[in-house]
Amino acid sequence: MDETDEAIVALLEVDGRLTHREIARAVGLSRSAAAARVQRLISSGQVIIRGAVHPAVLGRGALAHVSLALAGPATPVAQHVAQRADVPFLSLTSGTHAMVAEVRAPSVRHIDRSVADLRGLDGVVGVDTLTYVEVVRDVVGPVGDVRTEIDGTDRALLRALQEDGRASFVNLATVVGLSAAGARRRVLRLIDEQVVRIGAVVRHSGRDRQVAMGLGIRLAGAEDSALDALAAMPAAIFVARTLGRYDVLATIRAFSNSQLVEALDAVRGLAGVGAVDSWAHLAVVKESYAAGFEGPELGNRPRDDAGRHTVSSDAGGSSQ
Repeated sequence: MDETDEAIVALLEVDGRLTHREIARAVGLSRSAAAARVQRLISSGQVIIRGAVHPAVLGRGALAHVSLALAGPATPVAQHVAQRADVPFLSLTSGTHAMVAEVRAPSVRHIDRSVADLRGLDGVVGVDTLTYVEVVRDVVGPVGDVRTEIDGTDRALLRALQEDGRASFVNLATVVGLSAAGARRRVLRLIDEQVVRIGAVVRHSGRDRQVAMGLGIRLAGAEDSALDALAAMPAAIFVARTLGRYDVLATIRAFSNSQLVEALDAVRGLAGVGAVDSWAHLAVVKESYAAGFEGPELGNRPRDDAGRHTVSSDAGGSSQ
C-alpha cells in the first residue's frame, strides 16, 4: 500500500460504508480513482469490510486477553488455538510469551474453562490472563454499553453485514425482505445503538509498512486522565481497562519502528502512567470478529414475547 491507500484504509476503519465520492473528497482523488483503489484493496483480500457485532449481542460478553508461554515451536500450537470458536484474535509475539489471544465467552466461568483448555495444550508452559473491565477504544468493534432489543430481521441484517460490510441497502433489503429504505433505517439504528460497527480489517501480508505493538500498562494511582489521553492518541488502535498484572492493555500501530518508538515514549510520558511492558506482533494468525453469531449462547438467551433478544452489557470490543 502507498500513502494514499493508507489514507483510504484509515477512513474505512472509521466508517466502512463511506461512499466513493466521500473517500475521493477526503484524499484528493477523482471518484473513479477512489473507487478503483477501494476495489483493488478489497479484491486483493488485504482489506476486508465487515460488520463487527458487539460481543454481548453474540452472547459472548465476557472478554479476556490470554498470553501463552511455550516450550518448542509456536506455529503448531497457534494453528491449533486458531481453530477455537471462542478465539477471534491470535498473534505470534516477541517477548516472554510466544503468542497472545483474545477469548470471548458467555461468562467469566466459561473464560476460566477456556483458559484451562489452553493451559493443557502440549507445549504450553505458562498462561497469563487479563480480564477486560471496559474497552475504551477499538478500531475494529463497537465499544461501551449496548442496551437494545434485536429481532429476527436485525439478526439477518447483522449476518449479512458480517459477510459484507459494504453491501448496498438494496442488496440488504433483498436478503431480509424489506424495502431499501427500511433496511437503511434498521442498519443506521444498529450502528447508532452500538450493536454493530462497520469498518476495515487489514490483513497484513508482511510486505506492507504497518507494524503493531502491544502494551501492558501499570498506572500510578487512579489516573483516569492517563486512560483518556492514551485513547486519544492517533497511534492507539485498542485501549482497554483490565484486571490482572496490568491496569491497561493497549495496541499501538505505526508505519516504521521509529514511529513506534515515538508512540511508546509518548505513552511512557503520560501523567499517571507507571511501568509499561511491550511486545511486538510478529504475525497475526487469526482475526475474525464475525464468528459466533449462530453460537448456542445467542440462541439460548432470553427472548421477550415478540421473539426479540434483549441485550445488556457493559463490555465490548476486541483486542489486538
